[in-house]
Formats: sequence, structure tokens, C-alpha cells
Amino acid sequence: MNLYIHKPVFAKTILSLLDTHSEQILLDCTCGEGGHGEIFLSAYGESCQYIGLDRDSQILSVAKNRLMPLSKKSLFIHTSYAEARTVLDSYQIDQVDRILVDLGISMYQIMHPERGFSFNANDKLDMRFDQLKQGISAYEIVNEYDEEEISDIIYHYGEEYAGRKIARFIISERSRRKIVTCGDLASIVSKVKGKNNKINPATQTFQALRIYVNSEFHEIESFCQILPDLLKIGGKVAFITYHSLEDRLIKQFMRSSEHIKPINKKVIIPDAEEIESNPASRSAKLRVGIRL
Repeated sequence: MNLYIHKPVFAKTILSLLDTHSEQILLDCTCGEGGHGEIFLSAYGESCQYIGLDRDSQILSVAKNRLMPLSKKSLFIHTSYAEARTVLDSYQIDQVDRILVDLGISMYQIMHPERGFSFNANDKLDMRFDQLKQGISAYEIVNEYDEEEISDIIYHYGEEYAGRKIARFIISERSRRKIVTCGDLASIVSKVKGKNNKINPATQTFQALRIYVNSEFHEIESFCQILPDLLKIGGKVAFITYHSLEDRLIKQFMRSSEHIKPINKKVIIPDAEEIESNPASRSAKLRVGIRL
């Protein structure tokens, strides 16, 4: 399998809006397979220092193998972007010039069955970004949490209005046998919601579990608190989100921050050409801010 299957969203737009120059430091907070990193390093190479962070050690090794030939001074650190201040301090870096935060799940994670993110029948439920450090997985949630807890997770993190009924079905099914695979869970949700030819009916439930398992909203909020301290005056940050809850957090942060202001008045969405060439981009939104 070709490991470099990630096609970065907003590639040309981000390169233009971030306007990276020689001798600048770019912090890629969620480098994934290195799709965006390859764009920046192909343009600037050794003249731009690249620092890639990711909670997923497997995917980080893929990015490192892909990007190191483009710039030997690049750094790859296995950590959450919420720990970016600690990372920069450890390398005696005060502030950086550009920051990219792509909050989407990686195709690498979806395509590898042991990660448990997909709807595939035989993939064991997991959904942890960091399988080395994180404890609770989606498997424990659907098999051990009570009905109200599961319902609240699905509703609040997935905006799934059938959350209570889905939770009830989960409790009923697990009373007979463990819910082990992604296919098991997807099948349960399908029984509640019926089939949909355009989008898998379990999409919002899987989103909710993934967000909860990985404390994604807490990570965003923690990062936004330290963001002004990470960026130089005049520095820029780009956020790519994929659902309304994430985008709302970023929008509210930029509206309320005294130090980070948006440079695009309206959220940027993919054009028809990008969606056609990269269907995964259809739900993506881009917001770019500048450090005052």
C-alpha cells in the first residue's frame, strides 16, 4: 500500500495566505503523513525550518521518512500540539513565524484496520490517536459506559439527534455480546437511522466517539490559550476544520482574542475544482489569523 495517500486540503490557498518566507520557522501542529509539510518544504527547503508535531507515532514516522529528504534540519516530535510551548522551549525557540493546525483525521488512520476509525466490518473499535499513551478507547466506551453517558457523548460531540435511541440500541446489543468491531457499531446505528446512499448513517456517532476519546475540544481550547505566546508579532496561523463544532471554537476564539485576529472576513471553503479532485475536502473550512 502506498503510505503517502494524503492529499492536503487548501494546498495553494494556505501557501499563499501564510506567505512563508526564507529563514522562517513553520510549526505544523498536526503533520499527519506530511502532505502540507511537503508543500512548504518543496517551496522553501532548507531555508525554512519545519517543526512537525503529531500525537500519532505511526503517522509521524511516515511524515519523517517523507519529509527528511527535503530538509535535514526538520524536527518531528511525538506530542500533542497543546504541548507546543514545551516543545519550543526544549529547542530554545521563543516564537515561530507560521503555524498550521489541520484538525482532520488522516486517511492513514482510516485505512489501517488496527486503528479502528473506519466503518469497515472487521476493524476493531479503537479511535485513539496515541495508542501508546492513551488509555480509554471507543471499545471501552460502547461496552462499559452507561446509556446516559453514551447518549450524551453522541449528542454533544456528534450533533446526533438520535443519540439517545442509538445509545439504547447499543446497551441492548451489548447485553447479548460485546461490540467489538467498527462494523458492529456501524450496523447498530444503521438499525436506528436506516441507510443513506450519500453518507454512512454512523458518521456522526463515530465522529462523537473519536472526539471524546481524544479530548479534541480540550486540545483546541488548551492550544488557543498558548497560541499568542507561540507566534511572533505579524506571524500567521491557519486552522483547517471539518465540522461545525470545531469551526465554532476557532471562530469564537478569533472573535474574542486580543492578540489573534482573522485576515479573512468570511470562512474559506473549497471551490468546485478542489472538491472534484479531492472529495475529502468537501466539508473543510479554513480560517487564518494574524498575531497583533
